[in-house]
Amino acid sequence: MLVPRPHLCDVLKGAQQRLQLLCAPAGYGKTALLREYLRGEGVWLNLGGQGQTLASLTARLAEALDLAADSAPDALLAFLDSGGGVTGPASSRASRIVAPPLPQGDAFPCGSEPARDGARTGNTDLKLVFDDLPAQMPADLNLWFDQLLSLQNPRLQILVTCRQRPDWNLPQLMLTGNLLEVDARQLAFRPDEFESLISRLAPDTDTTCREQLWHATSGWCAGVHLLPASLLGPYLERELLSRLSDEQRQVLYGLAHLSKANADLCEQLWEGQQGARVFASLLACQAFLLPIDHQPGWFRLLPAVAQALQGHLSGAPLNRLRLRACQLLSVCGHVDDAVEQALCADQPEVAANYMERLWLSWILSERHLDRFMDWRERIEPQLLHSSSRLIYLCAKALVFSGRLDEAQACLQRLGHFLPLPDPRRQQRLLANWQALYGTLHGIRGNPELARLHCHAALGYLTAQDWLSVLLCHCTLARIAMKNGELNEAQVLLEHSLELARRRGSREAEVLVNIDRVRLMVLQGQSGTAQSLLRSELAQLTGSRTQPYPLLGRLMFLQGELLLQQGLVQQAERVLQAGLLQVRDGCAPFVLDAYLLLSEIASRGQDSEKAHLLLGEAERRMHWGQIDRACYQARIEAQKSRNQARDLGDGSNIAVDARVATVPDYQDGLTPREVSVLKLLAEGMSVREVGHRLFISVNTVKTHAKNINVKLGACRRTQAINSAKAMGILA
Repeated sequence: MLVPRPHLCDVLKGAQQRLQLLCAPAGYGKTALLREYLRGEGVWLNLGGQGQTLASLTARLAEALDLAADSAPDALLAFLDSGGGVTGPASSRASRIVAPPLPQGDAFPCGSEPARDGARTGNTDLKLVFDDLPAQMPADLNLWFDQLLSLQNPRLQILVTCRQRPDWNLPQLMLTGNLLEVDARQLAFRPDEFESLISRLAPDTDTTCREQLWHATSGWCAGVHLLPASLLGPYLERELLSRLSDEQRQVLYGLAHLSKANADLCEQLWEGQQGARVFASLLACQAFLLPIDHQPGWFRLLPAVAQALQGHLSGAPLNRLRLRACQLLSVCGHVDDAVEQALCADQPEVAANYMERLWLSWILSERHLDRFMDWRERIEPQLLHSSSRLIYLCAKALVFSGRLDEAQACLQRLGHFLPLPDPRRQQRLLANWQALYGTLHGIRGNPELARLHCHAALGYLTAQDWLSVLLCHCTLARIAMKNGELNEAQVLLEHSLELARRRGSREAEVLVNIDRVRLMVLQGQSGTAQSLLRSELAQLTGSRTQPYPLLGRLMFLQGELLLQQGLVQQAERVLQAGLLQVRDGCAPFVLDAYLLLSEIASRGQDSEKAHLLLGEAERRMHWGQIDRACYQARIEAQKSRNQARDLGDGSNIAVDARVATVPDYQDGLTPREVSVLKLLAEGMSVREVGHRLFISVNTVKTHAKNINVKLGACRRTQAINSAKAMGILA
């Protein structure tokens, strides 16, 4: 199935380099891209990854150029260097195309085939294509390629697809500007291309499944085709594992269970087996090891590949590997990965011990908040309450997650550790306790208590407690902004920004700047606010390949500012893109996107969509166990605005009358019951519906029973048919 790649074709068309090298693992569409780009031009040799000798390859090339099959390799070079056969469109030499058969490794997506034997090109340039170059070639053949690449003919261009960088003088080509290299990161599908392919392959795939598939494949074309069909295992056996040695397979099976790896880690994990050398060889042979964003030297196995290979290692050997990796990762400073390995090895005590070593600021970055909350579900409460530091870390994560009652209960447990024998430590513990209490009261809308606790904490917090200081300043700044005390808010936020920069916390700086953008808008400095927001977005976007909730939060703010300017369509696009960055996260700020999208739908006179978006917002808040103080009043306020807009009257009386007299759906079905019914009509099981809507199986069954009663049906099929007849389902 062809997915056009015009942006990559443009890269190839605009390149003047002698060698264009497409080097990536199997299934990244290298051959398909060249087919789309060349459109029947060039001399094409399909090598199929099979071993070649100098004699066999040059004989095939000579035949393709209409030369004698026994032409000497040096004579062939001289012919190509002289421009023989490429002086004009009338030439009969060097214009013949050898059409490749469909390749095995790069059959996804298939493109238009080059012209068959005898087809002519009107281009005076000669493009030689060596498709699926073998990984290993004899020295004399490599030397011949070096000579080919150093020819003086300016009209000669070499295009190569391979799974391993060839042993040629590539550094020299790079220095002279004669090398264009396209790797897996560039060949991977972009989100729009991925959506285009999924819409053709499986148009009924829901949003959740699409996101899971995108995360697992990271734009790997073959994975998009094969993973849903459970065919990935046999494909990897044929295209990857069969090409590896026993020691390479052993290391790869271990890497499938690790979140990251580098050469040093492998050297210590596989002592006596030259783990670093084997790891380097896996990188060289394109074994789906991808570099990790902003962590130079560290790699991870493509999730879909890791999932397919995990069954090859299990039991005691796997647990030994995990515990050893746990120790080594913690020494390298990757404490969060050590915690994950300990939990996977069923060692919660070890995991809790490593959690104590996490920096409090760690929660702010990447998807760490979601990760930490997942750990809380997997570790016994008594272990999480075993130290004051763990309790404080859990309380901070709960506050950031909007689970305020749980956070308060967690903070109360700190009393079990008082009094401490060291007065200074006790003073710091109490000050951090008050800082978090102040933040908690600020979120709940208790400004006086928030101010009281924050000011008390600031009197005793030390330089080591910089994050608590920052939280106090930001809480006080938000209260000041709400009260119209803009100068005080500005001073507090400037102090916070200085503190975040001094500590080198990029994430804390972004969070402070979000508040600064809002303050600038209140001060009438919209242009400055937009400039700061654009700068933060540009810095955070960079080359990230994984979802990043903090980026999503910035995009929600950008959508809000665009909506204020009346740029409705742009705002909606930005908000939807921001939700992709958050994915299944449950932090309270996700509410911002749904409220804004509901506002957009309401302005567009789509009251049903506006209503459903608010229902989805409330569902996300329930699923995340977020305190009602974080969302209920805001959702109700948006409902009132939407209803007033429907009536063309902003009065509360009109809104109340509307709510009292008009049911939301026909025959008394609630919005949630309609959502359940629609998913059941799509053929989902009760469990799948529960997963999609983040509700329990029993809740789904209760909704289904109520639907049957309201529609007078005995079975699911009767309910669906009745709903279609009534117009409830399209």
